Amino acid sequence: MKIGIISDTHDQLESLEKAVKIFQKEKVNLIIHCGDWVSPFVPQFIYTLKPKLTIPIKSVFGNNEGDYFRFFQRKEKENWKIEFYKETFELEVDKRKIVVYHGSNNILTNALIKSQIYDAVFTGHTHQAIIETFGKTLHINPGSTAGYAFGKITQSKTLALYETKTNQGKIIKL
Repeated sequence: MKIGIISDTHDQLESLEKAVKIFQKEKVNLIIHCGDWVSPFVPQFIYTLKPKLTIPIKSVFGNNEGDYFRFFQRKEKENWKIEFYKETFELEVDKRKIVVYHGSNNILTNALIKSQIYDAVFTGHTHQAIIETFGKTLHINPGSTAGYAFGKITQSKTLALYETKTNQGKIIKL
């Protein structure tokens, strides 16, 4: 299965639109959002795009979400096909055990990676794209589509693709 990974969209709709189009072109089967949508209008925006997004989305919240209540309220009202999780979630796909965590606590991020429980750990938060292996565990941070890191504007807008069959990922610049 091909999984598209995105994080730290921070209300940047133009970049998010580009990311969705890449996921559609790459024919991903699932989109994982590693947190920091920021505003509830951002997921709604995805469903206004043409062609219509039919890929399921699973997401954790990050440390910059504005109003959790509104996310869930709008999800029900607008019938978003997004599964939201507070901090983390696990999934198993093609016998690959994966955990998703925003990454706002380095101690927890490192513990998830070094535990060797997972085949893949997906995080966000740092706005820096990373693909690294520690033992059997692949760590992917897709970076950010927001175009800034550490309070500075950058040209680096990235997402990631992950292939469960090979347990490999790649970073794509927008």
